[in-house]
Amino acid sequence: MTPVQGRTTPVYEIWIRLWRNAAMRIPKVMLLALAVMAGALALPGTASAAYSDPLTTTTKQSLVWHATPAAALTALDNALPNVSLNTVVNDTSYDMTGCTSAEKAALPKAPVATKSMCWDADRAGTTTWSPQGITTSGDADNDGLWGDDKIILSGWHGTDALGRYNDARIQAINYNNPASPSYRMFYLGVPNSTGSSFSAAQAHMGGMAWYGDKIYVTAEGSTSTAIRVFSTKHILQMTDTTSNAIGKTSGGYAAYTYKYAMMQVGYYTYAGGTCSMSSDTGVPCFSSMSLDRSTSPASVVTTEYFSDQSLHGRLYRYPMGTDYLLAASSGTVAATEALRSSVGNMQGVLSNNGKWYVAHSSATINGQLWSQTTAASKAATCGSTSACWAVHPEALTYDWSTGLVWSQSEWSTADCTAQGQTCGRSVFAVPLTSIPAA
Repeated sequence: MTPVQGRTTPVYEIWIRLWRNAAMRIPKVMLLALAVMAGALALPGTASAAYSDPLTTTTKQSLVWHATPAAALTALDNALPNVSLNTVVNDTSYDMTGCTSAEKAALPKAPVATKSMCWDADRAGTTTWSPQGITTSGDADNDGLWGDDKIILSGWHGTDALGRYNDARIQAINYNNPASPSYRMFYLGVPNSTGSSFSAAQAHMGGMAWYGDKIYVTAEGSTSTAIRVFSTKHILQMTDTTSNAIGKTSGGYAAYTYKYAMMQVGYYTYAGGTCSMSSDTGVPCFSSMSLDRSTSPASVVTTEYFSDQSLHGRLYRYPMGTDYLLAASSGTVAATEALRSSVGNMQGVLSNNGKWYVAHSSATINGQLWSQTTAASKAATCGSTSACWAVHPEALTYDWSTGLVWSQSEWSTADCTAQGQTCGRSVFAVPLTSIPAA
């Protein structure tokens, strides 16, 4: 049964809340089955707010900065070859491909994607890693390039099937030639206090932002850690690429056979403590994020995810300060804007020139893309429905240098086939100007 336009019922989407809650370790195959079951049981909802309702203001939430000891970063830089991100993206190991008919079927119906590419068969079909956040060199630097390279970063988290839930990696796409993009994967690590070793960063990777040398990723739900920050100045080449381990090994330093790992330079916690994934009045759990270059200074914006339609996710803005970090006073970062959206299942967030854009996902049909302000809320439509965005969409990012909004879809070919859906993973872009403005 198709949900009422602009509204969905909590039972229809409850599987996603279970899936996203890091505290619950239900096998993914069971959760996918719940998606079909919930869809069969769904009834028109009686939610108290419509997706078409404008944004409203709400209470601001602060963050607290925690830096990695400089000596620890230096110790690892001295122990291992330190390479640039340009080195990584010019040392690619896999080619992006054209999209299959199933993968094309998952692309947005409206606005139509003007750019799209898909993963090789292993990445397209894997159930051990899942794509989430995305950012580009259009975030990072004023000319839209990082050095001489056009780069797209796709963030993935480990699943239960991997055995390392919420380990995190980035698939760095060399997009210098859009006709033949290729990529290299690298791991995200956290140095210990002395820099004698490092461990795997724990992050769901629901959203990303890249500003200068700093790469921001959303952390995990139901914890006190909000955002992890990494630096392109601390990408290390492993000396042990055969050990299925991470950190110092008998053969050198390893990151589960990956050639490169990027180190965390610090993280932000919620000033209010542990976040809640079941309350829209307590401390928020950031589910996604992106960079807004239209503000002065530039800022990071975040959202939170709820499948329960009686709960309404909040949007926050945090301004940049020095050294490409968020502006802080005595280590505390104050939000400059806090809004509440009535759109459910928000997977992605974007802000540009005073307008907000949020991506909604559904278990069984296309998602929705909404443009919102405090005066209006408007969705892209195709025919009589607003279910026109990608199938199983994730985060959003805006490349101001090209005018393109990039996103990616999550479900693997295996997931789609298991649920009788025609879909697959892709990375795609639409012009910002093609999104109806609120």
